[in-house]
Amino acid sequence: MKSLVRENDEILVNSAPKRLHIITFGCQMNEYDSQRMAQMLMDSYRLTPFPEEADLIIVNTCSIREKAEHKLYSLLGRLKGLKRTNPSLKIGVAGCVAQQLGKDLFERAPQVDFVMGPQGLYDLKRIVRCLEKGEERLLKTELNEDFDIPYIDVPLPRRGDVRAFVTIMQGCDNFCTYCIVPFVRGREISRPVDDILREIGSLVDQGVKDVTLLGQNVNSYGKKPSEGVDCPGLLKEIDRAFPGIRLRFTTSHPKDLSDRLIECFGRLGTLCEHLHLPVQSGSDRILKRMNRRYSRAEYLQKVEKLRSACPDMTITTDLIVGFPGETEEDFSQTMSLLEKVRFDQAFAFKFSERPGTAAARFPEKVAEDVKSRRLTKLLELQNQIGLEQYRRFEGRVCQVLVESSSREKLTARTRENHVVNLEGGSNLVGRLINVYIERACHHSLVGRILH
Repeated sequence: MKSLVRENDEILVNSAPKRLHIITFGCQMNEYDSQRMAQMLMDSYRLTPFPEEADLIIVNTCSIREKAEHKLYSLLGRLKGLKRTNPSLKIGVAGCVAQQLGKDLFERAPQVDFVMGPQGLYDLKRIVRCLEKGEERLLKTELNEDFDIPYIDVPLPRRGDVRAFVTIMQGCDNFCTYCIVPFVRGREISRPVDDILREIGSLVDQGVKDVTLLGQNVNSYGKKPSEGVDCPGLLKEIDRAFPGIRLRFTTSHPKDLSDRLIECFGRLGTLCEHLHLPVQSGSDRILKRMNRRYSRAEYLQKVEKLRSACPDMTITTDLIVGFPGETEEDFSQTMSLLEKVRFDQAFAFKFSERPGTAAARFPEKVAEDVKSRRLTKLLELQNQIGLEQYRRFEGRVCQVLVESSSREKLTARTRENHVVNLEGGSNLVGRLINVYIERACHHSLVGRILH
C-alpha cells in the first residue's frame, strides 16, 4: 500500500483550500493511475500525505492477489472513523476491486461516496463536482471496447522525479485462466503515438530522465489493424524523439515477444538492457492449463535470442506455484527452468483464486502447505541464483542515474535496472555518474563514486 505523497516530498502548492489523499495498492499501472487522478484534480485539490487532513480520500485498488477485498474493507473501516470526525469528508474507491465489486461496495461500506473502475477514473472531475453539489453514491464502472484513453495535459503532481511511468495501452485480450485483468481492465486499448510522445516530452521538460512504458501486455501495443504502429515501431519513434533518456517497458507476454522487438535491444540507444518476461511455470502441462500459449522450449528460445542480441541483458520474471493440478514433476520443471535461465530476480507467488476466472473452477487444488513448501524452496534457489547474477557486476565500472538522496546516502540505478547504493550529496540527484561496484547484495549493489 502506498500513499502518492510521502511526508518529505515537495508538493506543488496552489491556492486551492481543499486537500486530496490517495492510497494506492498494487502495480505500477495503479501508481500511474493514481498520478493521473492527482493531475486531474490539481486545479482544485492539493495533495496531502495525511489522511486526517483530507477533504477527499481515494483508495486505488488492485485485485490481482488474494485478500484484496479484505484489505480494502479493513482500510475503509479505519477511514470510517475519519468521516465521523469530519462528516464533509468524501471517500472514493477506484481501480480493479472497485470494478469487480461495483455497487455492492456501497452496501458493505456505506461511508463510500463513489466507486469507479479503471476506465471511469477519467471521469473523476465530473464525479467530484457532482459530490460537491450534494449527489451521493456515484458509480462509474462501465467497460467499453471503443474506449479511448484521454490525454491529460497537466504537469506531474510532484517536482523532482527522475523516473516516470507512461501508460501506452491498457486491458488484455489473452484471458490466462488465472488472471482477472480482462474482466476488470477490459479489452486491449492502445494510445495514439502522438499522445505518448507528447506525454514523454512533457515529462522530459520537467526533468524526468528514465521512462517506463506500461501496459498489461505492453508488447502487444498497436496490434489491432486500425492502430498502425506496433511496439517496435513505437520504441523507434521514442528513441528518435528523445535520444537522451533511458527507456524501459513492462509487462511483456512471451508470446508477443517478436524477433523485431528483440532486435530493438542493442540497436536503440535509449532502450535499457532489461526485460521483465513473466514465465509463470516451467511445465508445458501447466502452461497449457494457464492458457499462456507458449511452450517451455519457445520461452527458452526467446531468452537465447535476447541474450544473443544483447549480451548484457538482465531478465526478470514472475512465477506462480501451486496452480491447480501442479504435481511435483511440474514443480521440478519450474525449478530446472530457474537454473537454466538464471534470472536476476523472480517475483513468485502462491496461486490464489480470483473470482470469475476459469482457474477458480479447476479441480485438483493444491494444498496450502504444499504451496508454501514449494514457494519457500523456489525462493531459496532464486535467492542463490540472484546473488550470483548480481556478483557479476562486482569490480565493474557502471554508469548509473542517481534517483534520490537521504542523509548523504544516494540511491541510483543501472541501465540493467539494478539499484546501487552510494554515499554522496543530494546535488547528484538526476545526474548520470560513473561508479565502481564494490559488492553485491541479494537485491542491490553497493558502489563508490569515481571522481
